[in-house]
Amino acid sequence: MERGRKDVPRGTIEPEVPVPESPSQRRGRAPPYVRRRVYLQPALASLGFPFRATGAGRTYIPTPPRCPPGRSGRGGAGRARADRGREPKTPARQFPDPRRGPTWALQSIWGNLERPRPRAREPAERGRRALRSLAGPSGAAPAPGLEAAAAPGVLVREVHSLSEYFSLLTRSRRDAGPPPGSVPRPADGHPRPPAEPLTPHDVFIAVKTTKKFHRARLDLLLETWISRHKEMTYIFTDGEDEALARRTGNVVNTNCSAAHSRQALSCKMAVEYDRFVESGRKWFCHVDDDNYVNVRALLKLLASYPHTQDIYLGKPSLDRPIQATERVSESKVRPVHFWFATGGAGFCISRGLALKMSPWASGGHFMSTAERIRLPDDCTIGYIVEALLGVPLIRSGLFHSHLENLQQVPTSELHEQVTLSYGMFENKRNAVHIKGPFSVEADPSRFRSIHCHLYPDTPWCPHTAIF
Repeated sequence: MERGRKDVPRGTIEPEVPVPESPSQRRGRAPPYVRRRVYLQPALASLGFPFRATGAGRTYIPTPPRCPPGRSGRGGAGRARADRGREPKTPARQFPDPRRGPTWALQSIWGNLERPRPRAREPAERGRRALRSLAGPSGAAPAPGLEAAAAPGVLVREVHSLSEYFSLLTRSRRDAGPPPGSVPRPADGHPRPPAEPLTPHDVFIAVKTTKKFHRARLDLLLETWISRHKEMTYIFTDGEDEALARRTGNVVNTNCSAAHSRQALSCKMAVEYDRFVESGRKWFCHVDDDNYVNVRALLKLLASYPHTQDIYLGKPSLDRPIQATERVSESKVRPVHFWFATGGAGFCISRGLALKMSPWASGGHFMSTAERIRLPDDCTIGYIVEALLGVPLIRSGLFHSHLENLQQVPTSELHEQVTLSYGMFENKRNAVHIKGPFSVEADPSRFRSIHCHLYPDTPWCPHTAIF
C-alpha cells in the first residue's frame, strides 16, 4: 500500500488516470493506455504480473501488446532491436488483454491455472476415446462390440480405414439397440410417448369411392387388405350395390353426387365424420380406393399417440402451406394459409380432436365450412384443424400417395409403411417396385405382390414366391 493511503482497503480500484505516451509508444503509434493503481499486489505478484516500483509501493502498469520480432508492422522491428539483451518483463504464459481491467485478468488467469493442460495421448488411446464418445450419450454404457474394438491394440490392428471404423461403429450400435431409458424414434422421425394398447375395433377406417370404381378398384382392395380387416373398414360410396354389400357388410351409401367435384367430395367426408362420431371408436382414418393399408403398421403408429389428445397425422402433398381465401361475410374475405394432409395418402385424426371439430364438421356443417374456403374435403380438414383449432399437422413419411414416386420405397421397408398407392407419375406408371409371384401385366398396381409379401399365408399367394 502506498504512503499516505492507509485508509484505502485492499482490492479498491482508484479512478482511471491517463498515462502519457512513452517514446517507444509514439514510435509504434500504439494507442494511449490507462494506468490503474490497484491494491492487489500480493495476489497479482503470485501470478507473475510485472510491477514497477513507485515510491514505497508497487503499481501494476499494463503495457500494449508488442509485434513479435521478425514480423512486419509499425514499430515491430524497432521494438525487437530495443528488446535485445533484455529479460522479458512478462512470464511465458499468455496473459489476457489488460485493457479489460486487472480484476478480469486475475479471474481469467486463475481459471486457467485451475485447468491443467491435458497430457498427450497415444493414437490408440485417442481411437478408444473416439469410440467411447460415439458409442452413446454421456454416462451411458458402450454398445456391445465397441469395448472389444476399443481394447489396446485392437483398433489399430483390425480397423485400417475410416470407413471400416464407422462400419464397425454402426453395426455395433444397431446390434445394441437404443440406450436404456431413451425414447424410441421410428421411421417418421417423431419421438413416441408410451404405447397405448389398440385393437382393430378401436380404429375406424373410411374408404371413399364411387360406384363406377366398385369393380375396377374395390374388388382389388376386398381381395387384399380389406379381406383381413372387414370389421374396421367402412366403404363410403354414392350408389347402391347389393353384390358389394354381400361381400362386406360395412357399405354406406352417402347419396352424394357421383361427380368428382369439391362439393361431392365434401359431402362424402361429412358423412364419414358423422358415422365415426357415432361409432365411439378412438381413431378416424380416411383413405381412398387406390390405397393399400398396412393395418399392422397403422395400429403400431396410432398406438404411439394418446387418442384423447389432439392428433392429426398424415403427409402433405405440397412443400408449403396452402394459400386460401376465407369468406368471413357476404362482402368480406381474408387470406388464410395452413398445412393439410392429402387424402390420396390417407390421414388419421384422434377422437379427442374430432370432437373439437364438431362445430365446423358435424350435422352438415362440414359442407358449409368447405364453402368458406372453396377447397376440397382434405383441405377443409386441414383448415378446421390447423387454421381454426390451431392444431399442427404431424407429418409422417409412412403415408404414400400416387403424387410421389413410389418406386423409391425400399422393398425391405414395406412392412413399416402405413399406406401405399399406385397411379401415374410424370406420365409413367407409378407403383412400388417389388419382385413377386405376379407379373406387372397381371398385377399392375403391385397390391397383390405387396399383400403376399406382408401376408405369405394368404391362400392364393404362391408359396414359392421370391421377393
